[in-house]
Amino acid sequence: MVSPVNSALPLRKLTLLVASVALACLLLSCTDSGRSDVGSTNPGTTPRDNTPVVLQVEQPATSVVQDSAAILDYSNAAEGYICARSLAGDTKIKLVLDTPDGNEYQYTLAKDGSYVTVPLASGDGTYVAQLYKNVTGDKYSGLVSEDFTVDILDELKPFLYPSQYVSFAEGDQTVTLSQELTPEATNEIETVNYIYLWVVENISYDYDKAADVRPGYLPNNDDTLASKKGICFDYAVLTASMLRAQRLPCKLDIGYAGKGAYHAWIHVYTVDQGWIRKEITFGGNAWVLLDPTFDSSGKGEGDITKIIGDGSNYQTVLNY
Repeated sequence: MVSPVNSALPLRKLTLLVASVALACLLLSCTDSGRSDVGSTNPGTTPRDNTPVVLQVEQPATSVVQDSAAILDYSNAAEGYICARSLAGDTKIKLVLDTPDGNEYQYTLAKDGSYVTVPLASGDGTYVAQLYKNVTGDKYSGLVSEDFTVDILDELKPFLYPSQYVSFAEGDQTVTLSQELTPEATNEIETVNYIYLWVVENISYDYDKAADVRPGYLPNNDDTLASKKGICFDYAVLTASMLRAQRLPCKLDIGYAGKGAYHAWIHVYTVDQGWIRKEITFGGNAWVLLDPTFDSSGKGEGDITKIIGDGSNYQTVLNY
């Protein structure tokens, strides 16, 4: 159902998670002790096929709502994503997505007119997508609103596609590195281990960037790989991108960690059972929390469970 919204109004404001995400990274740290390596209860005898797979996002235009300033294509909602693009040039266009679980996500569309991919991270149910055009300052005018109900064909798919937040593409450095790191992996557990430990051992925390990060910041994996530095948002996105390229569903989580500080981390899903670093156990067919930022302070050494515990000190606000 399409319903235009004509009056100018302040866009509902989501807490600026991105601007605050660095705070948690400064407040918590890991302790150092012994070194642990990969293990698994079901190792294979031959290397796993580590050929990267980047699922292709499409806009078939079978289910579309648009205004002169923007287009929303939700044709592939059942695949776990929708797309939107701006037709307004330098004028800022926002997509606000209300989800079945009551959360609100905001996305700023690219000014170059390219499509932005938005995951339907809350699963099945009714979503409401609204497009807004910037009028002045923080005032926005509603363009169109579309509600749609979706049954996602595979609940893991939203966390395999590239998106605006977890951005990677076929043949880029991140995807190529995911393959270079995993030639000896015989199963999914070992694949996670090689990628995760490479990130925590090779990427250092960027305190200068943390002090200067601005609202609306989105990580760029090429920049992170070139500088070998990042904030927790960068750590999480780089790790998630490589895991997705290796066909492992991975959520990017943004929310609270520790004593109420904003932070970014990931959850990874694997069918295999086993462990990495001995401290992190995978039970098979379940999401497991990983925090590459905190683990990187000890370069993958020490007992990370002292930080993540059973996960109860992490509160996800949004996931992508």
